[in-house]
Amino acid sequence: MFRGFLRPGQGFRRYTVLKHIGGLSDNGRPGPERYEPSGEIFGIISQATPKEQEQWKQAGHPVTHKVVQQGTKDRAEPMDVLELAVQDQVRRFLVQGIHDPAELGHFTTYFTEERRDLQ
Repeated sequence: MFRGFLRPGQGFRRYTVLKHIGGLSDNGRPGPERYEPSGEIFGIISQATPKEQEQWKQAGHPVTHKVVQQGTKDRAEPMDVLELAVQDQVRRFLVQGIHDPAELGHFTTYFTEERRDLQ
């Protein structure tokens, strides 16, 4: 599909979706937030453009990267984390927003912020 435009290793990669579990206990008391694995997606990562970064910053959601997934199956939700393991390094991206270009269901775009403080 993207033959000739990408170097090896720049194509689709496997991301683990970590679902956000809220910080309230059963009786309503505040508790620790946590993330639990809930599936995988295949996507391509790219940096967000300066225009996109400014638009999302004005909405109160900083964005650093975009992850594009083919299709809309097994989609992550805002506040979930996409975890990318490359060799011995793990990168985590907090999903700030989702966009379905042209609303046809062919692709899902995740606007994410790379975070080093998520575990």
